[in-house]
Amino acid sequence: MFLFGPPNVEKMKARRDVNGLIKALSYKNGDVHRAAIQALKEIGAPAVTPLIAALKDEKSYVRAAAAKALGEIKDPRAVEPLIAALRDGNGFMRGTAIPALGEIGAPAVEPLIAALQDKNKEVRWTAAQVLGRIGDARAVEPLIAALKEECNDVRWNAARALGQIGDARAVQPLTAALKDEWPLVRQTAAEALGQIGDPRAVEPLTAVLQDEESQVRQAAAEALDRLGWEPGPAETAGWYWMAKRDWDKCVAWGALGVELLIAALKDRNSEVRRDAIQALGEIGAPAVTPLIAALKDKREYVRQAAAEALGRIGDARAVEPLSAALKDVPYAAAQALDCLGWKPGQDENAGWYWMAKHDWKKCVTLGALAVEPLSAALKDEDWNVRRAAARALVSIYQKGELPQNVREAILRHRESITEAHDDVRVESAAWGCSHTDRGIGVKFPL
Repeated sequence: MFLFGPPNVEKMKARRDVNGLIKALSYKNGDVHRAAIQALKEIGAPAVTPLIAALKDEKSYVRAAAAKALGEIKDPRAVEPLIAALRDGNGFMRGTAIPALGEIGAPAVEPLIAALQDKNKEVRWTAAQVLGRIGDARAVEPLIAALKEECNDVRWNAARALGQIGDARAVQPLTAALKDEWPLVRQTAAEALGQIGDPRAVEPLTAVLQDEESQVRQAAAEALDRLGWEPGPAETAGWYWMAKRDWDKCVAWGALGVELLIAALKDRNSEVRRDAIQALGEIGAPAVTPLIAALKDKREYVRQAAAEALGRIGDARAVEPLSAALKDVPYAAAQALDCLGWKPGQDENAGWYWMAKHDWKKCVTLGALAVEPLSAALKDEDWNVRRAAARALVSIYQKGELPQNVREAILRHRESITEAHDDVRVESAAWGCSHTDRGIGVKFPL
């Protein structure tokens, strides 16, 4: 086919050669595809039946081009075949059928509503997506029912579609969706309530300002903005400013803002945690006690963030808790203690401090007190740190005068200390650059 170059679309269009134009869709060239689709659109109704047949072509790009052409023609006869195409195994094909149905519009509504009950979940969530694009009020009640679907993507697209349609009947169901188990559904439900603009949503949206997910909180705050809500002096206002990431307003709350900012330290969004740390440091003394408590949080990054904030505040009450935290978050705690002017003594905490500072000579001087932190450093991601820690352990061992249990503790690492270092980077087309970094390669004579 097309042995002598690309097909002449203009001649085919002039002859109204529908079959020839559909064959032209199999020619792998974007310009030819676009020209053929435009020609089929201009021909209109006579091209519909052949294009529907082309939806079953063995080539996915031909099926996709046929779907696009049918959407451009907007003939209702294409609705059912395009809905069937939503079950196509090729993602690009499905992605083309969606806007095609949206282009056809109202004639597609009832079949798409029926597709909300399809056994294929991808067809269901796609149907919800297209119904939102069409914006027909007939879909409101079926989409409300879809908010209770077990599939996350169906509930998400149903919430988004209801917001696009903007019907007040969806306010109560979307309010219930603000408590959905999936954050993206909660976020989209908040956005949809903002789009609908019904004042009944104000109270439930203010409750969502305390959601555990930052993107959900932000969506609720923006929805409240659309509803014309203004934060007052109550605690809700603090959650609102945090959701908006207006950290200056949170700092202005002083002691009252501390609890909110401590909650922000647990956010999965690293930017939120970083900004909350900075805000707590600006609040100062009122934040010290909650931050000390946060040094025992179950999340390591929260413990690290709390140590950093305490260092910025510089309150002496943090010295003892931070020195205890050296074993848990050594690098953050050591840096904070430096800010507080703390000087290590001759105890176990000093070993963790000097290890965190990478002062290996001090570690060797401490002897047995530095063995545990140095042993932990043998697992550091940086080979240079692992090697330095290994050399320090060997030096401590060779100095002698160690309790037997400490000597045995060092010897337990002898194999990993002496294992030959293997540092290889391999370039491959499939995986890019892969890096192998094993073994420390330090001599450990007994």
